[in-house]
Amino acid sequence: MSTITLADVAAHAKVSTATVSMVLRNRGRISDETRKRVLSAIDELGYVYNQTAANLRNRSSNQVGLLLHDITNPFYAEMTAGLSQEMERHQLMLFLANSEESADRQQKFVDSLLQNSASGMVLCAARQTPTLFFETLKRRKIPAIMVVRPVADAHFDFVGTDNFLGTQLATQHLLDLGHRHIAFIGGSINSTTRAQRLGGYTSKLVEQGIGVKGEWIVDSEASQSSGAKAAEQLLMAHPEITAALCYQDIVALGVMQTLRKFNRQIGRDFALIGFDDITEASLVQPGLTTVSVASREIGRKAGELLYSRIQGNDEPPKRIILPPSLVIRESCGFADKATPA
Repeated sequence: MSTITLADVAAHAKVSTATVSMVLRNRGRISDETRKRVLSAIDELGYVYNQTAANLRNRSSNQVGLLLHDITNPFYAEMTAGLSQEMERHQLMLFLANSEESADRQQKFVDSLLQNSASGMVLCAARQTPTLFFETLKRRKIPAIMVVRPVADAHFDFVGTDNFLGTQLATQHLLDLGHRHIAFIGGSINSTTRAQRLGGYTSKLVEQGIGVKGEWIVDSEASQSSGAKAAEQLLMAHPEITAALCYQDIVALGVMQTLRKFNRQIGRDFALIGFDDITEASLVQPGLTTVSVASREIGRKAGELLYSRIQGNDEPPKRIILPPSLVIRESCGFADKATPA
């Protein structure tokens, strides 16, 4: 069986090959009647567009990559949805990869994107990413947007949130409710983002003249089980703690399990706040008070910025910081139910 070519489609539709190409790429000014005729010819002949060949001709493709370090985290699912919708709006195809905090896996994915003439990429870089990775990426001159995790290199666009302000809002809310024995649970010790969130938490305690207790600050992996385990060890050693601010909602959901195990009434004798405002935060009982960082909007903004770079925008790198907000639900209760110092 012979292969149907672009020229065959053009002859069948009685148009030029250039017109068929513009219809396939959704470019140029093509009348609705001509577009329908070309699409009809494609269906009748069974023509399959060879994207790989087009990439070689144009030295670019309609493919963009998204590289995350943990695709199991619900926060990134929301962010990916926002990015995907923005890419679809511009007829770009999104490919997702999970580095699992491996710099080697991250490098292989980027190499693969470059080999396939990808138009650009969005990255939440692995924690131990070497400086050489970013230097090489700059030399290759492919549009790359960094998200969520800030990088020291000012040559890249970045879209994220104000982590310091987010935990300031959360800690102030707990202080306003009367709590003075406030713990911080979650995050990796060598995480820049965690350092920023800890900064917001400790700054508010210091403002109120409350000493920061290092033993009330514990790290954990980004999972419910790790959050539950960290909270159990913490509360067994320090039962006087009456409130906790968690690095992520996913960690807070695990802390909820431990509080129930210890017969601590969430929202009555213990206040709990998460960070991210994932869908599950509004579904659990009691509802989880959390810092919303507009994850879907982060994805959309990153996509918007990436598309502008693909189109040739050569303005200096941008740093887009979306302001966080505190979403108050039942997990903190009310002022008259908070345990005073």
